[in-house]
Amino acid sequence: MVRYLIVLCFACSVFNILPAQELSKSLVFEERVFNFGTIREKDGKVSHTFYFRNTGKQPVTVSDINTGCDCIGKVIRNKPVKPGERAALTITFDPGYKSGFFSKEIFIFSEGGKQYCNVWVEGNIIAGERPIDNDYPYNFGSSLYLRYKVMAFGFLAPGHSKKMELPFANAGNVPMTLKFIPRSNKQGLRFTNPGPIAPNSKGTVVFNYTMPFQQQGDAIIYLDVHVNNKKLPEPLQIKVLRDNKL
Repeated sequence: MVRYLIVLCFACSVFNILPAQELSKSLVFEERVFNFGTIREKDGKVSHTFYFRNTGKQPVTVSDINTGCDCIGKVIRNKPVKPGERAALTITFDPGYKSGFFSKEIFIFSEGGKQYCNVWVEGNIIAGERPIDNDYPYNFGSSLYLRYKVMAFGFLAPGHSKKMELPFANAGNVPMTLKFIPRSNKQGLRFTNPGPIAPNSKGTVVFNYTMPFQQQGDAIIYLDVHVNNKKLPEPLQIKVLRDNKL
């Protein structure tokens, strides 16, 4: 039996462009879709082997396997599959840093890329526990973690608006009340404080900024961060560059 091996990483983007090649009439898979069921991220990679047969009258060579991304291994062995021969294709899926339902299409190219077949793997991932600072790298104290400590809005012309989201996490075991209080120069800035946050929970604050016509130069706004009415040592910064071209 001829065996082919690829490694499929879920970090890849969805491959939704159908190849221009012809669908292979010689390579016939015994199953087209395999469901891994519910898998746990902490258990690591899972694999499944698809079996197929060459039902044609000529040998067929599998020349490439693709999911539309760079994190997939190439065919290790491309020995021709003889007429009537049964061969195997092993898919290894890495659920790292993913959660929820997934469905991934795999394209198997043959005859120098002139023909193709496709199969699918799918399932549901239970996310594992990860350090809070993996996704929220800035520890502001009092169990508050933020995705950013400087929110860079980029260039903005007078009268134009832009919004940014600030993800946050309460890593403590008690509720917290979170407030952002601008020190000064808050003109053009709009947001709503999240208020009470449950223990070990996450959320997002949306900041909207409209560049004032009278603003001279770039805008830098400092917001003091308060948790349970206690001012934390480091402020959150918002930086907006004034676009003078428009």
